[in-house]
Amino acid sequence: MRKLLLGMSYFTWLVCNLAVIYGIGLGAYKLIESTSIGDFILNLALGMIILLLIALLSGLTLGLMAMVFNDEKVSNRVAKWFPFMDIKSE
Repeated sequence: MRKLLLGMSYFTWLVCNLAVIYGIGLGAYKLIESTSIGDFILNLALGMIILLLIALLSGLTLGLMAMVFNDEKVSNRVAKWFPFMDIKSE
């Protein structure tokens, strides 16, 4: 049951990341359709900030799943990305 829940959580994480990629495509389309330079720069800046926050949230979510299910391989990878997280598999 534990492996099934772990697989379902990784699958959910993957689907959410695919939705983010779709959102990046929509954002690129919005940038192409911009009518002024100010509108373009504003959309670009907001898009970059949102993309940074989504990347951080995705990594932290992956770390949370690794901590909940004690997945050592993913825990080590996330610990390299975020050294401040104390992920110890026991």
